[in-house]
Amino acid sequence: EATRTIAADPDLDLVLWPENTIDVENFEVSQEAAMIVAQADRLGVPIAVGLTEDVRVDGERRYTNAHVVVAPDGEIFSRYDKVRRVPFGEYVPLRSVIERFSSAVDQVGSAIAGTTPAVLDLPDGQRLATVISWEVFFGGRAREGVALGAGMVINPTNGASYTGTIVQTQQVASSRLRAIETGRWVAQASPTGFSAFVSPDGDVIDRTRQREQAVITSDVPLRDGSTWYVSVGDRPFIVALVLAMIGLLAADVRSRRSGSPARR
Repeated sequence: EATRTIAADPDLDLVLWPENTIDVENFEVSQEAAMIVAQADRLGVPIAVGLTEDVRVDGERRYTNAHVVVAPDGEIFSRYDKVRRVPFGEYVPLRSVIERFSSAVDQVGSAIAGTTPAVLDLPDGQRLATVISWEVFFGGRAREGVALGAGMVINPTNGASYTGTIVQTQQVASSRLRAIETGRWVAQASPTGFSAFVSPDGDVIDRTRQREQAVITSDVPLRDGSTWYVSVGDRPFIVALVLAMIGLLAADVRSRRSGSPARR
């Protein structure tokens, strides 16, 4: 319904949908895919769509959580499957052990983790760093896509499992961090949380209300080059943390050794 309100515009380059807005067994042959192709053809631009597909693996019912680029001619031009799944949301760590104590684990599905780099390619040759939902909380996911040549970052998400605005607000804050770290614009799209654009300086632009159906548009400059974070990643912080811990332990040992013996 929201996409139908978009008018064809020669300046339009891409329509971004949120995470898992479609749940089917096989997207390519689904009625939903045909509807999206019709809209992509009408607008003359690709549509990046979030979907889940039900699959069977060794007789077990599982699902994928992916984002795909649907071209105006109907081709699924590229696909990215979510790599970092939500523990106890998209899978249960040590499921075989925990299910011995509680049947509640049966309420949690088992998503198949993706294995490809965090990027989606567009028919015009542009590349998008793609972090699905809570992957935006991890700097390394956006960094990977940008290091591979992405000109911007997209964060399709769906916070339907959470009430209130605490998690949704944290996600916008994480999008701001990813924008600043990578020097890229971030487009966040959500049907239940907040949709917004975030500039490379971390400024939030056109943020929607929670659970608001809306179409927001922005001219987003695609950028190249690497920030120092994209170049070096988290290693300096990890090394600094380890050295700080070693220093604190050494100081504690010296303090204990230099202490006066207790009087009796």
